[in-house]
Amino acid sequence: MIDVSLRIGILDLLLKLKEEVGTSYLFITHDFGAARYFSAKGGGSIAVMYLGKIVEVAAAEEVIQNPLHPYTKALISSVPVADPELSRKRKPLKLKSLDIPSPLNPPSGCKFHTRCPYSKDICSKVEPELKEVSPGHYVACHLYQG
Repeated sequence: MIDVSLRIGILDLLLKLKEEVGTSYLFITHDFGAARYFSAKGGGSIAVMYLGKIVEVAAAEEVIQNPLHPYTKALISSVPVADPELSRKRKPLKLKSLDIPSPLNPPSGCKFHTRCPYSKDICSKVEPELKEVSPGHYVACHLYQG
C-alpha cells in the first residue's frame, strides 16, 4: 500500500501524460477517493461494476453525491468518514446477504438481487438494462426502469 501523497503524485502524473499524449485511461480501483480525484481532475466519469457488469455510470460527483444503484449505495455507505458527527448521521445500507455470488456462476437476472434489500421478483428473472435516468446518469436497476 502506498501513502496518500505518493498515490496523488502518481495520479497527477497519469493525468499529465493524458494531457500531453492525448491518451485515455480505464482506471480500475476499489478506492472511491482515488476514483473521485482521478475522474474529477480528468473530466471523466465513474462506472461502477458488480460481478463484471456495469451497474451505474455518471460524472464522479454525481455518482458519489447521488448514487442510485443499491450496490453503489452500499459501496459509498461503507467508506469511513473521519467526522464523528457525520459518521453518526450516516445510515449504512443493510444488505440481504453478505455472501458474494460466484462470478463463474452468477445469479440470473440482476447480479446483485441476492444481496439487494430492495429486490423484487423481476430482479431474479430479468437482467436490467443500463438506462439514462437523468442527463448523463445511467443505471441498470429495475427500481429505475419505470
